[in-house]
Amino acid sequence: MGAAEDTGSVGPGADPGAPDMHRLLARPVARRQVLVGGLALLVGGCAFAAGTEPSVPPATPLDILPTHDPTAPPTTAPTSGGSATGPVATPLPLPACRYRDVPVLGDPDRDWATLVLDTVYTLPEDWAPERLVGTRRVGLAGGFQVSRVMIDDLGGLADAARDAGVPIAIQSAYRSYAYQVTTFQGWVARSSEREARKVSARPGHSEHQLGTAVDLRSAGDATPPWELDDFATTPAGRWLAEHAWEHGFVMSYPRGADEETCYSYEPWHYRYVGRDAAAAITESGLTPRRYLWETYWAQR
Repeated sequence: MGAAEDTGSVGPGADPGAPDMHRLLARPVARRQVLVGGLALLVGGCAFAAGTEPSVPPATPLDILPTHDPTAPPTTAPTSGGSATGPVATPLPLPACRYRDVPVLGDPDRDWATLVLDTVYTLPEDWAPERLVGTRRVGLAGGFQVSRVMIDDLGGLADAARDAGVPIAIQSAYRSYAYQVTTFQGWVARSSEREARKVSARPGHSEHQLGTAVDLRSAGDATPPWELDDFATTPAGRWLAEHAWEHGFVMSYPRGADEETCYSYEPWHYRYVGRDAAAAITESGLTPRRYLWETYWAQR
């Protein structure tokens, strides 16, 4: 908010009948001589008689006090990394896609929409969303569960896709840490751990554990989307790429951004971050990982 304008009104708790001190301070004061013990004294504009206390000289009016010391060094605006007079904090760069197990920044229960969860940062093994609900309640069958925070917008996404003539279905939703162990090992068995790390998250590093990520497919085709040449070229895939953000979902791993997202292109994997954040991420043109890092965590 901008600074409040001083209208000269009486402040809360003040006596409305009291004199206006700014006017009193600005009023010229007569200089008088006073006889004390036979001597004439000039008293700072205020006279007093022998045997009485002198009155206090008027203070300098506020509007003529110096407001800036031109010899003082310049100050900087406060940042999360220092005080108003300290150096401006340099934002931390987006972490490289190394394989580490650093505890995730923030509280997953509170910061589920902004957490950076990747090959570096990990969720606790025993963490799960506070409340999981079945996707059947919004017309998406299959026995999947998601976090309660996203169920309404997930239903809205499904309804909008159906109205557009491109109904969608869920291929995968919430996965516990233990379930992700099995999922990751399955990909390792297909090729190698080196290759599996490109397409599957190690346990604790999956956005699916947040309960706010879903893998989507066309409702009329039971083929897993990753087995298609490019899910984004299907009618449902094209529609999702264009409209998912309107319902709070963003594509976590877009094409050509492997080194920044830490995973291969996955046009079926959408994470719910809420409508406002999804709109901001889409407008920025950044990958969700970079946007969330630079907006919420780079100053830590």
